[in-house]
Parts: sequence; structure tokens; C-alpha cells
Amino acid sequence: MLLFAVAKPSVWEKLQAVPTSIWVNLLIGVVILFLLVRIWKSLGEINEFAPWIVLLLVGGSVVLYWTYERTEPKVLSPVFDFLADYLPSRPSRPPTPDASDGR
Repeated sequence: MLLFAVAKPSVWEKLQAVPTSIWVNLLIGVVILFLLVRIWKSLGEINEFAPWIVLLLVGGSVVLYWTYERTEPKVLSPVFDFLADYLPSRPSRPPTPDASDGR
């Protein structure tokens, strides 16, 4: 009787099984993190408050966009439901006629 010994896959074999899209996303994330640190340091050389001002402007823009378009992450919906009472939101549009009704 022949018994086959099944070897555990090595770390290299496990890494090869990871889809390429995961590696591309990881690389993009590392590059973005590197660029953000460089921009933060460059702004810090200009003025001590410059990076914080830019962060406030970008963060505020994202909050306003998410509130207007209601494209926030679902976990933040309760916060944006509260903010939507005070910040502008996109007006609701009347439904457009469906092209399949023969008009």
C-alpha cells in the first residue's frame, strides 16, 4: 500500500495563491501613504499650521460632498443623517419616464 505524504503548503506557495488585484491595491496604498507623508512634511516646512489647514479643507470638502450626494459609508449614515438637517443636500428629482413604456 502506497501512502502519500501531503506536505503543508509553504509560505511562498500561499503568497502565490493571493490574487494579483490584492497586490496591486496594496502597492497603490503604500504609494499613497508615502506621498501623503511627503506632502505633510513639505507643508510642515512652509508653516507649522499649513498641514492642519489643508487637512481641515480636504476633510471639510469630503464631509460636504458626502452630505450633499449622500454617498457616505453606511457605518457613518447616522452621523450624516444628523448633518443633513443643517447642511445642503441634493434636491430630489422627479422620476424620469421609463424608455420601455413606448413613448
